[in-house]
Amino acid sequence: MNVLILTASFRTKGNTSRILDRLTDRLTGLCAQQGMDIHIQQINLADINLTYCHGCRVCFDRGETHCPFWNEIGPVKTALQAADVWIFSSPVYVDDVSGIMKSFLDRMAHVNHRPEFAGKYAFLLTTSGAGSSGHAARTLANTLRTWGVYIIGQKDFIAGALSTPDELNKRFNKNIDRIAAKIVESFRNEKALTPSIVSMIFFKVQQALWQRNKEDSIDYHYWESKGWLKPGVTWYIPHKANPLTVLLGRLTGSVIARFFE
Repeated sequence: MNVLILTASFRTKGNTSRILDRLTDRLTGLCAQQGMDIHIQQINLADINLTYCHGCRVCFDRGETHCPFWNEIGPVKTALQAADVWIFSSPVYVDDVSGIMKSFLDRMAHVNHRPEFAGKYAFLLTTSGAGSSGHAARTLANTLRTWGVYIIGQKDFIAGALSTPDELNKRFNKNIDRIAAKIVESFRNEKALTPSIVSMIFFKVQQALWQRNKEDSIDYHYWESKGWLKPGVTWYIPHKANPLTVLLGRLTGSVIARFFE
């Protein structure tokens, strides 16, 4: 199992980093107990100095590699492609993800148009000082579902301004153990092949829009080349979703898509 931890904080010894250290240890130990190979890579977006998205639309109109700042984002996308499981983590800033995480999502906007990550898994981890509404995790979840990613779960750790590793272990040890177990269980049981009704809705809305708007664009031709515009296609990849989930997801998605007319 190849795991990519993508974090977004300038506080390299802050709560987010310390919780990730504990989760990394637990994942490694759990995989060893179960005889699973695991490789964990960590990227901190704070180390990249990402340029803000300029809204030039070149990634939509000509392709993402034509972005004038592609050298910044290209290696991160390559790491995402190589990993089976992602752990997206961010401190909560003003009830949302950190600015550098938001910049990263903006820079990856082409994937919202051309989903390519179906079959990937993600766990969403946020940290806050005194609690949050969950909006930061929803920002991540809504984006990754549009990318086709299976969301294993999400957790906001209310950790105060700064806690020591021992304090964090004492308070969150059981939570971290449960998260590690859920990540391993989801991967072993191929949960990504049973997309949720929400994910089915996301797919159907996009499919309906591209079926209706047959424009000469990279986005449209991408969907067409994947075979996703055929009426009988219900998901990005072959899946094992419950037929009722598929039916309800497609009906709901069809209704929502009409509001975009």
